[in-house]
Amino acid sequence: MATIKMAYGRASLTLLIPDKNILNEIGCASSDPTTSGERVLSEALKSFDTDLVSNRRVTVLCDDYTRPTPRAEIFKALFPKLSTARAVDLVISTGTHAAKTPGNDDIIETAEKAAKSAGLRAIESFVHDVNGSGFIHAGQTSQGTQVRYNRVLDRAEIFIVISDMKPHYFAGYSNPIKHFLPGCCDFSAVENNHSMALDPKSSFGRHPLHPDPERQNNPLALDQLEAMGLIVGDRSVYAVHLITNEGQIMDAMFGEIFNTLPEMFRRVDGYFGETVEPADIAIVTPGGFPDDESLYTSQRALELTAAGVKTDGRVLFFSACENGIGTAKAKQNFYDRLVLPLADVLKTIEEEYVLYAHKAYKFALMIQKLKTLAIKSEIAPEILAAAHLTPIENPQQILNTWLAEKPDATINIFHHANKLAIYEKAKS
Repeated sequence: MATIKMAYGRASLTLLIPDKNILNEIGCASSDPTTSGERVLSEALKSFDTDLVSNRRVTVLCDDYTRPTPRAEIFKALFPKLSTARAVDLVISTGTHAAKTPGNDDIIETAEKAAKSAGLRAIESFVHDVNGSGFIHAGQTSQGTQVRYNRVLDRAEIFIVISDMKPHYFAGYSNPIKHFLPGCCDFSAVENNHSMALDPKSSFGRHPLHPDPERQNNPLALDQLEAMGLIVGDRSVYAVHLITNEGQIMDAMFGEIFNTLPEMFRRVDGYFGETVEPADIAIVTPGGFPDDESLYTSQRALELTAAGVKTDGRVLFFSACENGIGTAKAKQNFYDRLVLPLADVLKTIEEEYVLYAHKAYKFALMIQKLKTLAIKSEIAPEILAAAHLTPIENPQQILNTWLAEKPDATINIFHHANKLAIYEKAKS
């Protein structure tokens, strides 16, 4: 009998599972305990030539508080390299997330302390607000996105993006390009871009800059790439690329993004990509807080592991959701869509896409495929049941029931599933 701990919110829950039923237990690769994140960063930043930023205004882009990026460690390593810059702007690229939050305030405080310690001449901090004003129109992409971006980006002479990379279920990968669109664009630009998530080719493991030509077709990621080009013009974009797990830095690289992204995509595939045989049951955790802070956020873990469960199979999902469904707009266009009959969910979104609806669309497709999608959550059971989910109080009890019905059922277990990329093994 295997004792399996599943991350849940800010704690964990335990399952007892017969060894004979377990097909795979997969999580993210662990960091080397003999190598510190500080050393990994130091090695990556050896290629940083301070002449790159000398007497220039540098804009550093970083993600917001909803991402568990080890920012203090990164600021400490990066900011001394910027000491010759004329000025430094820090922009938190929130996309459509809330701008004014205690978490984002903490990021600014951390950055300003690190800047002072590094002896930077000046640093100004900005939080992108999708509901703000002062957007500049950069033009239109080939796929029709009108690119309007935060005017603070026009202050930059060179960009450095702090990018915690992982598979992304429709943009291919979380990567530096996403810090421009959706990171610093207006609502309409993000909405048009994300409408392309309904295209099956807009999926994880695919990106126009992927080194494998067979994996370069991703319409949504291409739109983001074109948008970045319109925003930055002839200015250079560099990145501190990171691969992390549980806040630990496992790998890093610094360089101009077009020169480094193909290699970083290859590395992400190596750390997080797995090919498996689909099982009768998949047990999935996004990885605890903040990756299961809301149902809107945690749903990506199901998308990234969907290939690990058979059609008409069952999923046991651990997602505490301490922030409930998500923001008010996410609830309106994600949850409120999902309570419709599943056929209507798909039909209405195909007829008219609105931002956040891609989540409902993909969720509906998955629910249709499964016999049961059971969820352990702090969200009220009636709210979950209305969205075609099966709320459960006791995960062990439901698993025991499933195994009693089919004693030889196979099980795939996925930890930190918000970072995994699960592919189905080809049938022999």
